[in-house]
Amino acid sequence: MKRITILLAVVLGCTAVVSANAQSTTAGAIQQQQNLQNSTAQRQALVAIKAGTNAPEMYEGEDSDVGPQHILKTVPRRTYFQVKADSEFLYTDNVFLFPSTSPFLFFRSRPGTIFINTLSVSLAPEAYRLGNGRFAPTVGLQNQWFNYSLGGPNNFSFNDFDVETAYVGGRYLIGDWTLYGQFEYNRFVNQANYYDDFYHDFVPIVGAQHSVKLSKDVLFTVGTRADYHYSWAFPAVTFFTPNPPTGQEDRADLAFDATLNYLATSRLVLQPYYRFQYSYYRYDTASTLHGRNDELHSFGLSAAYYFTQSLSLRTFFNQDIRTSDDPFAKMHGYSLGADLTYTLRF
Repeated sequence: MKRITILLAVVLGCTAVVSANAQSTTAGAIQQQQNLQNSTAQRQALVAIKAGTNAPEMYEGEDSDVGPQHILKTVPRRTYFQVKADSEFLYTDNVFLFPSTSPFLFFRSRPGTIFINTLSVSLAPEAYRLGNGRFAPTVGLQNQWFNYSLGGPNNFSFNDFDVETAYVGGRYLIGDWTLYGQFEYNRFVNQANYYDDFYHDFVPIVGAQHSVKLSKDVLFTVGTRADYHYSWAFPAVTFFTPNPPTGQEDRADLAFDATLNYLATSRLVLQPYYRFQYSYYRYDTASTLHGRNDELHSFGLSAAYYFTQSLSLRTFFNQDIRTSDDPFAKMHGYSLGADLTYTLRF
């Protein structure tokens, strides 16, 4: 009887570990994609003080609309479409964003590399006058490829995945304020099988950003954003949760960020930043009986060099610290890397 009890405990433990592995890997993929979105959003402030302008550009493409604000020039032909390509390579000491104090060896933080390629195509006409401000609508498609362990210390290529995104939204620009809203659909698939959808969500987003020009070469921005993820995830079945919810990653996010943008040279922009995000999950990582509260602190420094208005190279260092009322969700990790971005408007 004692042997049977021990064997049953081992089986249940293994089942729980396998289930937690599936859930944690999915959560890690979601967080990596969100980290990339946050990084992209921070680069919007870089656009606002990029090389060649002495006054903030309030939306992408404004210079082509009215010309750099420090000179008078003929207004060129308006553009309506945007194509953006970005390649990012990073090293991180916590490739799956696991807790470093996990009792399970596999679930502890482990170093690795991630190669991320992004291609987006959008209908994004330049902003037009609306009331006392300007309105800039956008609708588009985006695909991201996440490839692990290219030249890294560990082989995690089994986790390679893609994210397909469709979005529609708009920005309203009034004075030094930008108000925005967006609705997006994200679909996560394994690269080995594009029909293998292991996660998707519908996300309504609202936010605001305020820009203050401290000097000719310094722009300070603060912003806030709120969103909700209506999600579906491949259910992780265990003995303890035989009927797990497919919405186990449902969550609400509320974020605040502060960024200082310094135009160091005519083409080089330095950007220290801090971001705080509170997340409420409907379910925690160990049970479906109650929710979970996370706080994520992100801070770092990036440097972007603009070869042209359309082509830039950015290097960065980022530190993430996540606290939670669920001990299995606590996490910290750093990443450093570089990305090359090209934007075409026509």
